[in-house]
Amino acid sequence: MENAVKRRFRGFTLIELLVVIAIIALLISILLPSLSRARELSKRLVCASNVKGVGTSCKIYSNENQEKWPIPAFKERAIDITNIEYTADIDNRGQVGYEREKPSLSETPTNQNAGSSRVSVTRAYWMLVRSGDITVKQFVCPSSGDEDETTEDIDYYYDFTEYKHISYGYQVPFGPRDTRPREGMDNRQVAAADKGPWYKRIPTPNWRAGPAQQNIGLEDPPKLWRPFNSRNHGGQDNGEGQNCLFADGHVTFARTPTVGIDNDNIYTLMAQGPWVPQGYNRIHGETPHQSPLPPYPGQDTLGNGAGKHSSTDTLVYP
Repeated sequence: MENAVKRRFRGFTLIELLVVIAIIALLISILLPSLSRARELSKRLVCASNVKGVGTSCKIYSNENQEKWPIPAFKERAIDITNIEYTADIDNRGQVGYEREKPSLSETPTNQNAGSSRVSVTRAYWMLVRSGDITVKQFVCPSSGDEDETTEDIDYYYDFTEYKHISYGYQVPFGPRDTRPREGMDNRQVAAADKGPWYKRIPTPNWRAGPAQQNIGLEDPPKLWRPFNSRNHGGQDNGEGQNCLFADGHVTFARTPTVGIDNDNIYTLMAQGPWVPQGYNRIHGETPHQSPLPPYPGQDTLGNGAGKHSSTDTLVYP
């Protein structure tokens, strides 16, 4: 009887414990990548829902504003003359949060030199926040590491506080009328997406990759395109893709940025110059900081001079 009791309460030996621990560790190492991947896919779906909500809000706004999507006031005659300085740089031109307590202004019939020429693109999104069509939290992608906007007195301001509080870019509205986001856009046009990789001035993108040093093309795998994708889903130089909002309101996760009309790269402008390979001027575009500052969508792609632009060029910024 005594031997039976001893057998009943016999514990694990050290070797048995080590074997169990090893098995558990092996299972964890197998399951963790799958769990992490599932978590990221879940965040990506939330991001897509956010972008979809932005599109819905823009359409609601357009119904009450002559079919126009939100566009902050700015100096219209600056286009083709001095241009709108919407690109972020060391002197605060176009930086998110730049003079956010001041409204942007248009020129007037009696004073065409009036109006704002340094205007953040994200002021367009803040117009939706002020109208109550969307909340500031919906502008944060859960995969991006960005932080929720904490502003309480929304009606007092006209922009987000800073870059880290906004995860989505917008079709640059500071260009010719037919390149601005609006109802009636070509349904292939990308009007909004995860913010791009070119907010600050950085070295010229290296469009060549791979052992053979061939130009990256549409036929190349998405892995080669990662440095040119949004950083929201994967980090700098490792972006897995971006959620893109099309003019008709649907959202698609694209693994390369070449999803505009005619395979337009949505984060760059159509490029010109001898360095651009034949047929690559849309996908091997110039970043906003490479072009003559500050550029507008389709700038001079049909020749030099005022009004020479492509009406189908997509440029999502920031």
